[in-house]
Amino acid sequence: MLDPLGLYEYRAALHVHSRYSDGTGTPAEIIAEAKRAGLDVLWLTDHDNRRALQDPGAGYYGHLLFLVGAEITPPTNHYLVFGPGQLASGREPLQSIIDAMREGGSLGIIAHPDDPGNRTARLPSYRWSDRNVDGFAGFEIWNHISDWARQIHSLVGGVWAALKPFSGLREAWPQTLALWDAWGARRRVVGTGGADAHAAQVGRWPARLTLFPYRVSFSGIRTHFYTTAPLDSDWQTAESQLLDALRQGRVAVVNAARGKELGFRLWAEKGGAYLAMGSEFAFEPGWTLSGLSPVPVYWDVVRNGAIVARKNGTLFRHPIAGAGVWRVTLRRAPNNGVWVYSNPIYAR
Repeated sequence: MLDPLGLYEYRAALHVHSRYSDGTGTPAEIIAEAKRAGLDVLWLTDHDNRRALQDPGAGYYGHLLFLVGAEITPPTNHYLVFGPGQLASGREPLQSIIDAMREGGSLGIIAHPDDPGNRTARLPSYRWSDRNVDGFAGFEIWNHISDWARQIHSLVGGVWAALKPFSGLREAWPQTLALWDAWGARRRVVGTGGADAHAAQVGRWPARLTLFPYRVSFSGIRTHFYTTAPLDSDWQTAESQLLDALRQGRVAVVNAARGKELGFRLWAEKGGAYLAMGSEFAFEPGWTLSGLSPVPVYWDVVRNGAIVARKNGTLFRHPIAGAGVWRVTLRRAPNNGVWVYSNPIYAR
């Protein structure tokens, strides 16, 4: 059966900055670029403020839903927050930030947990250093800027990387994926993708260069949301629908540089019962992991961080042979780079 759950899929850019923090575009300019890039949802996350709620305000701009979250920015341990709630201070310990935002009704994601920084490019590291915390909903498993910066080791390499904005996007950092799988053995931890869009400018006019214009960033790492009903015409209701999908793990991380198609699905099934991505259930024999792709792909079936099967085609089925954190990675040409990371289905 194709898509037995009947979910609705939306392309979103998360982790985006405007002139209200360290980006270069106005919210209105960024909205226009997101519409041109074919996004359905743009979730702005300026540092420690939600000024865009007044300029231009959350809501629908044509087909695009514009929402305003934030990135709380201690020196390290940056924390993305989505939904309502007064913003916590970045001067507080990370656990205090997590607790305050949860109590206020926000959903929180650890930003770029293994961000390396780059001495050559003079980029400091903003990695997740306080790993004794808990209570967050998930973390970014793939951040465009962090992974792109790993390849810069010289001035020549930096120029090459600047001209090739998707050059570092073959796959997510393995240590981050391993960390995600390890956390998933304890509880549901949602994986998201971060554009980390700034449209940063280097040099001076007339030789000024914009690294990663917003439209370029929006054509890289995206997060696709799967809702149980079409997004409501009321933006606040639609935001609640997206927050529910995020909280439940009904999202996939998509490398749009390898394909912008909709139609990826993953579910577990047994005897007419179906469970979506992010679901947790008590394991018993007879469950099958099933997937659908709109184009032919290579499927890596992953259990507890280890690849247990490789398949190809548009459809796949694989028995859930025991308890574990089950997810898939979809690869496609050229060079079998990663197109999609699913969120897991948890057999406990």
